[in-house]
Amino acid sequence: MTPAPGARRPRRVEVARVVPVEASVAFAWVADLRTHPRWIVATRLEGSAARGPEVGDRCTMASGPGARRDPRSALGRLVVTDRMVVEQVERPSTAAARVGRTRLRKLGPVLLGDAGFDVVPMDAGRSRVVWWEEAYLAGPLPRAVTDPLVALALGAFMRVSLSRLSRRLAGRGR
Repeated sequence: MTPAPGARRPRRVEVARVVPVEASVAFAWVADLRTHPRWIVATRLEGSAARGPEVGDRCTMASGPGARRDPRSALGRLVVTDRMVVEQVERPSTAAARVGRTRLRKLGPVLLGDAGFDVVPMDAGRSRVVWWEEAYLAGPLPRAVTDPLVALALGAFMRVSLSRLSRRLAGRGR
């Protein structure tokens, strides 16, 4: 997302992890939003996605301590709703040493900006997943105040989630 002239560029938060699977498998897990609730901490997909990622697909994720609870309960209301649209999908190739990329635009109401995953082929049994976010709170507080807090929360959330993904993928062969 290109910021408006004079606007401050969102702070980039990036977390990477080597996972024990070939790049096409890792890409299938990080690009397909239907798999996210299986490895991203305290997250649910609202609605349904009929297929894997295609440019133009829209989705809503709910994340937070109450994301997996009944939304009518007090804890169930403690979630951040994240509406997104897929803007780029490039599948990886280990044979061609081609990096896989997916990029999403965050549409609010809480977070705006861009996010994505890059999957770097390493060899037939490993790849490097890079999860990046250039997200910021939609308001009403100034970004100079909220950006450091958003970056801290996103970084922790992303590290824990990528660790869960790596463990899940390591267990696939068992």
